[in-house]
Amino acid sequence: MTHAPSLSEDRPDITPETEPDSGTDRIRPSRNQLYKALWRWHFYAGLLVTPLLVLLAVTGGIYLFKPAYENWVYKDLRTVHAAQSAKPVPLAEQVDAVRKAKPEATIQSVTPPSDRGHSTMVTLAADGGGPWAPTVSVYVNPYDGKVLGSVDNSKTFMQNVRNLHGNLLSGDVGDRLMELTASWAAILTVTGLYLWWRARPRRGRTGRRGLRRWHATVGAAVSVFLLLLIATGLPWTGIWGQQLQKVITATKQGTPSPEDYKVSSKVPATADHLTSNPDTSVPWAAEKVPVPTSKSGGGHEGHEGHAGHMGGQGGNGAAPGSLSIERAVAIAHHERVPGAFTVTLPQGPKGVYTISGKSEADPAKQRTLFLDQYSGTVLASYGWPQYGLLSKLVEEGIALHQGERFGLPNLLVALGTCLAVIGMAVSGVVMWWRRRPTGKGLGAPRRAQDARVTRGVALIMLILGVAMPLAGISMLLILTLDWLVIRRVAPLRRFFG
Repeated sequence: MTHAPSLSEDRPDITPETEPDSGTDRIRPSRNQLYKALWRWHFYAGLLVTPLLVLLAVTGGIYLFKPAYENWVYKDLRTVHAAQSAKPVPLAEQVDAVRKAKPEATIQSVTPPSDRGHSTMVTLAADGGGPWAPTVSVYVNPYDGKVLGSVDNSKTFMQNVRNLHGNLLSGDVGDRLMELTASWAAILTVTGLYLWWRARPRRGRTGRRGLRRWHATVGAAVSVFLLLLIATGLPWTGIWGQQLQKVITATKQGTPSPEDYKVSSKVPATADHLTSNPDTSVPWAAEKVPVPTSKSGGGHEGHEGHAGHMGGQGGNGAAPGSLSIERAVAIAHHERVPGAFTVTLPQGPKGVYTISGKSEADPAKQRTLFLDQYSGTVLASYGWPQYGLLSKLVEEGIALHQGERFGLPNLLVALGTCLAVIGMAVSGVVMWWRRRPTGKGLGAPRRAQDARVTRGVALIMLILGVAMPLAGISMLLILTLDWLVIRRVAPLRRFFG
């Protein structure tokens, strides 16, 4: 369920038509009081978050088509045509071509083509880019070494859609607002399910009754999918996501054994600092994995690199004597890193080659390798077998959230849920507009008269708030404002109901 004025009616001052009216409610009036209390929470929850919830649904629905859209828009850059007998030039020469075309840039990573029909992507660190993807992707024809063109990832249409969806183009403040919206959307869904179950309107297919029936029935039908989208989106948020990472770390659900990191520096950087480009980053489950260090060679003892900021000439942080990128790619193939993968270059004399293989269609195929840049030794290999239960659930959830886990059916279900959210939000506003009292306030559902029910519902809401901290904080503020101000000021009491 997505908007507060669900199951509402046209005369706010009397018992609503959709409120349960069976004989059992006369015997057990507390059930009727519970309905009223939850309806009131549902109403104000929708009033609080509907505009941003619609924005989440619109941007989320659009972002589902990111792979198809970008493959179409950047077809001339991402695809190549070569004779069957043509052989690719060495990756080092392709990287040199990018270095000559962009001499001022820092080369961050290289994504070799996944098949003969695709180009090589070289990612550059770009100052002043967007907060989620401050990089430039340069595409190279692997058969002649010529640069095909470049894309500023911070300015693409889909990146702007992603930023709107994740943080309203407003950094941390926007991120917190979107997390608050998603948290209250979960409360809307739970309370709406109860309202639907208690009322279950069976009569009236047109007009006001028909709209109420549609709103409630569609909400109930997509509730499981909507809760799934909310739950799988929260790991990306600032507060809830960080707390989840802390739980995973504390329970050792997401980090391999320290025995795998005997050569690590005392305070190792974590893999999420290698790049902020979502297309070339490590999987979510590997973001907090500590990055090991290469054994110093060539007289470079005492120098430390820092993840994500490669030094050296031409933007390549690999030190003299380090392996070629071809050798790093060969090791990745030998270690059976599946599908397309990205090679993040070493950063300084103690930096490592990081091989990141992501697969949204099947998270079990994900793999992250750290290679000593001098010997090619696999310092750590981190994939599905090393993921803890929570990390596995999150990775499966991300694949579902992005509509990629089960192909087209997954995408259609996610898209249908987004469209249902928009439809329920619009229908909720229409129902409220029709039933609102003229000049008498918001037309909110009446308060429950049973104090025990009111306190019980408030306690339930606060328990939900513990699971979703931002929603919990906002609940406390709302309850405090209601108790100290609204109930004590007559005009406010009449307006809010």
